[in-house]
Amino acid sequence: MGEAALRDGLIERDRHYLAEGASQMSRIIDADSHFMEPLDLWEQYIEPKYRSRCLRFEREPDGNYAMLLDGKRTTGLGEFTNRELLGVAVGYGQKEEGLNLTSFDPAAIFSHSLEDMDKRIAFLDEEGFESQFIYPTLGLFWEDGVEDPDLAAAHCRAYNTWALEMCAGHRDRFYPVGHVSLRNPAEAAKEVRRLANNRARAVFIAAMPIGGKSLGNPDFDAVWAAAQEADIAIGLHLVVHRAYVGNEWHRDRDPGFMFLSMNVIQDPRMALTTMVYDGVFERFPRLRVATIESASGWVAEWLDRLDYRYSYMGHTTQMKRPASEYFARNIWISADPTERTLPYMIELVGDNKFFIGSDYPHAEGFTQPVARARKALEKLSVASVDKVLGENAVRFFGI
Repeated sequence: MGEAALRDGLIERDRHYLAEGASQMSRIIDADSHFMEPLDLWEQYIEPKYRSRCLRFEREPDGNYAMLLDGKRTTGLGEFTNRELLGVAVGYGQKEEGLNLTSFDPAAIFSHSLEDMDKRIAFLDEEGFESQFIYPTLGLFWEDGVEDPDLAAAHCRAYNTWALEMCAGHRDRFYPVGHVSLRNPAEAAKEVRRLANNRARAVFIAAMPIGGKSLGNPDFDAVWAAAQEADIAIGLHLVVHRAYVGNEWHRDRDPGFMFLSMNVIQDPRMALTTMVYDGVFERFPRLRVATIESASGWVAEWLDRLDYRYSYMGHTTQMKRPASEYFARNIWISADPTERTLPYMIELVGDNKFFIGSDYPHAEGFTQPVARARKALEKLSVASVDKVLGENAVRFFGI
């Protein structure tokens, strides 16, 4: 379906919903979008003692960009150069124009146009979003390459300071999602409190194992305790890392970026499973956690499998109740706007726990996200659609 047809469909569908009694003031929230950080952000914002080791980029003679981080230099990932990957970061709408990973245009990075928050408001207004939660982009790439806990914490502080500044003029529309690293739980807990004091409503945790530990390891409890105390939500977002689910199947060769990108979406599910299994929601019963950019079609099977195993093996875990009870109390799911399975997940597990995000400005993001979500959900009631488009995110983020 073309963009114009989608927009016409949205207008007609909105008339239908309003005719059925939906409120014109229904809140629509973009629960998963991204900044495109300036390439020199950390050089500008990190504390001086870490500056020589921080994430930065250097342009090479062939036009590519080398990424430098803590003494390591990389020029690409898989078969793609860093310049091509930067195009992915800002290629929103370009795949719909027939471009691909080798041809996405990264110009918006160098023009800094995505740092113009007034232009970003125009995107919200055009799509009908009341507000938007904004995750990092480069923050999805660096954490696996930083093993020094203090350096990781310094990167998070620098990013968070910048993100808060970026949203300062439009705090009624933009909510920066802070980045904290489990490599340094004590500093992460402090940063959660700082972010909460600056009116942040959520923090991003990388969905990857740290030191081979479950996210339910008590070593990380200080972070969950700080989030619960501050009433701040946790987003488990996929990141690029070497230990992604499925990596063992291609140790003989590089499988390419598509294989990695298909499988890292499973990592937030695994991270969440470890939190359930190892009792995080027993120890912190008011904690709110969501899987981000991990789709939703897996949820019913996941709950069925966990509840069934718990019924006769629960005593081997730190769980004190079935996973479905933790889901009802503590867990939310960020779904893709176009998922065919989302209505069936809602039918099976209820309409209170799913919301959507555009993934703007990433190339894999969803143009016309509200229109596409309405189309995917058209068999549901108006009340259920309103929940998925906004009300559930309002509850999760506490806004």
